[in-house]
Parts: sequence; structure tokens; C-alpha cells
Amino acid sequence: SGMNNADKDASPEKGIAHYQTPMTTDALLERFYSGPPVAKPGTAFDYNNGDYIVLGKIIEAIEGKTFDTVLAERILQPLNMRSSGMLQQARIVENLADTYFFRDDLNSLVNDLPVYMENWYASGAMFSTTDDLLKFANALYGNKILSRSSLEALVTPGLDDYGFGLWIDALKVGDKTILAYRRPGQIMGAQSMLIHYRGVDITIIVLSNGGTTSPDDFAFAIGRKLLGQPQK
Repeated sequence: SGMNNADKDASPEKGIAHYQTPMTTDALLERFYSGPPVAKPGTAFDYNNGDYIVLGKIIEAIEGKTFDTVLAERILQPLNMRSSGMLQQARIVENLADTYFFRDDLNSLVNDLPVYMENWYASGAMFSTTDDLLKFANALYGNKILSRSSLEALVTPGLDDYGFGLWIDALKVGDKTILAYRRPGQIMGAQSMLIHYRGVDITIIVLSNGGTTSPDDFAFAIGRKLLGQPQK
């Protein structure tokens, strides 16, 4: 997930204060639901992590289990996603990639500042691999996770061409229109992009651990190549 509104004045050099102090999920919920709405509901699009923190707490309230337990039972275990899960400060994840950002003043890549990853909670505190994410994409778009009607709701564009958790782009390829379902993500140097092209069985997943690359541009360049479109 992208950084929320409170992060807009943060920088890699200064850090992000509320991700560097351990907080309970209840404290995170209080932080994100206690202020006034920034706009009348349904009138403006304003993506932020707070939405997913609230959603995570709703899931826990409905299921009576922690979010990571529900995630494992409903998705990771049934799909055999053995290299995916929730990051926890006390858990050592074998082969987890370090992340980096570019310091203009030093003209070099440096380590990302330390953060308490659990504070990203349901908005982005996960780790995964391209193989596991492909299992997820195949199951999602193959109606193995959601019903057909729920999947259609997921990919129906609303404000800012955003569905329920992803963006929808209509691409002209020859005389046909192909829909691209796009889900980017960035937390400091960790960047990702998953694009699924509907009806042509193409899914592109790009993961990066450095802030100098653009997985979005790279993924779309691959997509244009596979679809036979001119390269930009």
C-alpha cells in the first residue's frame, strides 16, 4: 500500500515517526478513525493506509481471530503460499530482502531507516514472492477466492478508476479493448506491481527492494511487449 496522508511530509532521511514506535492495532485504529472526514463520502478519492487498517480491524471483529490468522486460513494455506505472511518484529524471515533508498547528498544507495513493520498491519505488513503472488492472482481472477459477482464488484471502476483495492485501465489493442487490473505498492524501498490483463491470460508481477526503480513502468513495458503495442 502507498503511504497515508500523514506520511506526505516525511522523507527517507527524516523517517516516519508513527512507523518507528510500536503501536497496538487498537491504537492504529484510533489514529485513523478519530478525525473528521476529509470529504463527503462518495465524492472524492483519497487513497491512504488508514482505510486498510480499519478494514483489518473489521475482519478481526467479524471473525473473532487476528488478521494474520484469518489471512493464513482463508488465503495463504489453501493456496499453498508458503513464502508469504505477515511481518513481525520478533520473526526472522529466511531470505527476506533488505530495502534501500537513494541519498542525493551521498550520491549512493543506503539502508532504509529502521521501522516497526507491524504498524503497517493490514495495509502492507506482508512479505511474499513472485511465485506466491502468481498463485494468488491465478486464484483471484480464476474465481477460486471470490464469487463471480464479488469479482465483478472488485474490478468495477469507481472514483479515479479505482475498484475495491485496485485500479482499472482500459487499453486499446488493435480493434479490441483489454482491461488491465493494476495493484501497485510501495513502503520505503520495497516496491511492487501486479498487473492482470483480463481475457488474455497475462499476469505481470514485479518486485523491487530499491527506491530507484519504477516497477510500474517496467511492468507496463513488459505488458506492451506481450500485447504487441508500441513501446513508449
